[in-house]
Amino acid sequence: MPSRRRKPVRKAGAPLFDAGWLFLISGLALIASGVMIPAARDLERAHWRRDRVLLTEMHRLHRLTRHEAYLGALLEGNDAVIYQLATTQLGLAREGAEIVDLPLAEPTASASVFVSLEPPAIELPPFEEDASLLARLTTGERSRLWVLAIGSVLVLVGLLPPSVVAGR
Repeated sequence: MPSRRRKPVRKAGAPLFDAGWLFLISGLALIASGVMIPAARDLERAHWRRDRVLLTEMHRLHRLTRHEAYLGALLEGNDAVIYQLATTQLGLAREGAEIVDLPLAEPTASASVFVSLEPPAIELPPFEEDASLLARLTTGERSRLWVLAIGSVLVLVGLLPPSVVAGR
């Protein structure tokens, strides 16, 4: 005859749910947040720095292409470029050209051609900090240690065996 397996019988004093799991899960969640949130913030900061460098590089390349185009026009002998240089740098005008002398709005106006070659300034995005309480606690120098310590204590309490009530 096949033996019948008995169903486990719950003891009279045993609880339905062990509360140690709550301590264990909450402790692991605190430890995980104490490790993962600072790492995620460091990754965000690295992406932010990379984006700033890429924007600066694109601006510099745009500036360089503008200067190269001007130099190319100058080396090709473009009449407009040479006339502009002769007018702004040397104060010369074509023969028979009528010169209108207007007072300068700014006495310190530059005669340099490079001012007109510069691309508009770039606006670099600021770093946006996460303002949640958990993020502030897990990224602070002292508070992060407290979060990790409390999480470790909660894990320790959760791993303790359930207490046995005497006399039952």
